[in-house]
Amino acid sequence: MTSSKKKIILVLILAAIIFSVWFLFFRKKANTIETYTVGRGNITETIMETGNVQAAQVDVYSTSNGVVEELYVKNGDLVQVGQKLFKVKSTSTDQEEATAYASYLTALNNLEKSQQDKESAYAQLLSDKKTLTDAKGDLTYQKNHNENPSTNKDYTSSKKKSLRQDVAAKESALNASQKKYDDAQTAISASQASVKAAKLSYDATQNATIKAQVAGTVSNLSVRVGDVVYFSDITVTSTTIASPVLVIGDLSGYSVKIGINEMERSKIALGQKATIKFDAISGKEYTGTVEKIDDFGVEKSGVITYNAYLSVTDQDERMLPRMTANVTVETNSKENVIVVPSKALKPYQNAKGVQVLKTDSKGKQAYEYVSVKTGLKSGSQVEIASGLEEGTVISLSDATTTSAAK
Repeated sequence: MTSSKKKIILVLILAAIIFSVWFLFFRKKANTIETYTVGRGNITETIMETGNVQAAQVDVYSTSNGVVEELYVKNGDLVQVGQKLFKVKSTSTDQEEATAYASYLTALNNLEKSQQDKESAYAQLLSDKKTLTDAKGDLTYQKNHNENPSTNKDYTSSKKKSLRQDVAAKESALNASQKKYDDAQTAISASQASVKAAKLSYDATQNATIKAQVAGTVSNLSVRVGDVVYFSDITVTSTTIASPVLVIGDLSGYSVKIGINEMERSKIALGQKATIKFDAISGKEYTGTVEKIDDFGVEKSGVITYNAYLSVTDQDERMLPRMTANVTVETNSKENVIVVPSKALKPYQNAKGVQVLKTDSKGKQAYEYVSVKTGLKSGSQVEIASGLEEGTVISLSDATTTSAAK
């Protein structure tokens, strides 16, 4: 036999040996069953959600288009309602001011006309109500007495029909009057909004001193003397995009807002304790309490969520508004109950079951499914309310087709 053939045969024999060892090892590993002896312990059910730090705050805008002439506060200052914040010198031209004022006067005139139209519509509505009431009275009298109250003569058939038609016509007139009155009220609301918008636009052409509308701490002051600012309002925004000049907030007590789903809403309750961790604050776990839960859900992409708010017991200076918070709320807990690892549960008979180690009369051991009723669930454990006894050996891996060794 040549040397090369001997080498090939040796390589094949070595490969066969390696394959046999590999096959036996992994077959044995595949047949290995991870077991667990059922015992008692404590279990805590939790809700885990991500949220943000919330703070009571008000964005403060300029009410005028112009240049900051004076600053009366700086970041960190505590201010009270009515306290001066900054002063703006308008940069509007005389023409811009005159145009804005003319629009404001037009809006006022339109509002006055809308109010007059409403008064007129109301008077017509009262008149039509009385007319209809009288017509219905004549029709009712005719039905009860079958005679004309003024002549005591019997009504003719045509007269009866005429009375019914008259009532129908007056009901139609009353409906029209009611609609006109409702439309007049809508027009007043629209005119009032126009007056507000026009007044804000006119004020934006004037010099202004902006004062605090709420008490709190000044933060995010974004301008210096000489910087240009623009007016903005919650409901009316100028054509120029404006930014808040500063923020006034309450830094004494933050809350954490989380969104919970429908199932979690049924479990969470006021007063429940929570642990809170922040991505931006390492090595610190804060303590929280559920303080408020919304009753009305918010729909987004077909999913309903409810907002819940937690107070932070041990708040410190490292916490800042809008920080991302990882919240774990303890919704329920039990002590000294039968618990098993969550991975022991398997689908069984349209419910849940576990694989229990049993020994037959001949001493042969095998795993068999047993139905169980579950209780509380934590991240890694589940309470077994019924179906298992303490000391029972169960399988954590799939032992459906594998018998246990004696």
